[in-house]
Amino acid sequence: MNPGTDSRRKQEHLQRVLEKRIMDEAEKTAAEMATRAKYKIQIWFRSERSLHTPATYSLSFWESGKRLHGGGDEMLFICRRHADAPKISPFAMANAAKRKQVSESGCGGMISGDQISPEGIVVCPHCLLQHRTDQIGDSIFYKTSINNAATILANWWRKLGCNADIYAKYSPTDPRTVMMSRTYSPRKAREKKGLTIYPLANILKDTLSGATLESRMRAFITA
Repeated sequence: MNPGTDSRRKQEHLQRVLEKRIMDEAEKTAAEMATRAKYKIQIWFRSERSLHTPATYSLSFWESGKRLHGGGDEMLFICRRHADAPKISPFAMANAAKRKQVSESGCGGMISGDQISPEGIVVCPHCLLQHRTDQIGDSIFYKTSINNAATILANWWRKLGCNADIYAKYSPTDPRTVMMSRTYSPRKAREKKGLTIYPLANILKDTLSGATLESRMRAFITA
């Protein structure tokens, strides 16, 4: 066989192998991106978790960094006015009600950072109510049983289009935080607050296998 021909065939074979690897990697990356969540929901337990007494915790909501051209995660505001904020005018309420079910405190919809003007005015994209950033919040505080916490978490996950990872943080004395101190320094463990993550891909896998969303959320926050 002509040495030149043999060398050319080897080069062509290596080129095909390389192209296939690139295509496989591109498909793998596309599949991973498709299952990555658009949002993050963070539940932060401020008290001890117990099956017998109510737990105190907060929920906050974030738009994942990959949706912001690779930037950091961005916290979402909630169209829900503080109790001491000025009342919404009847005219604004009437206009908002034409678009969405809304109460005197707002519609409860999520508001991204690009809805905020330089003057600190927030326009809800769902009901078009206007607020100042100091009139609405970016977290919701609850005191409920663990079972109700799982139901609330599931409801918010559905509200975000079933497209969110769940992040959980815990109080300094929670077993999760204490356990983390065995891997990290106690200071680092307190900073991380025992962080655990229930990624979207796992949520979808578990629920497609037949488990209810509420049962999976309960298992996650009681583990």
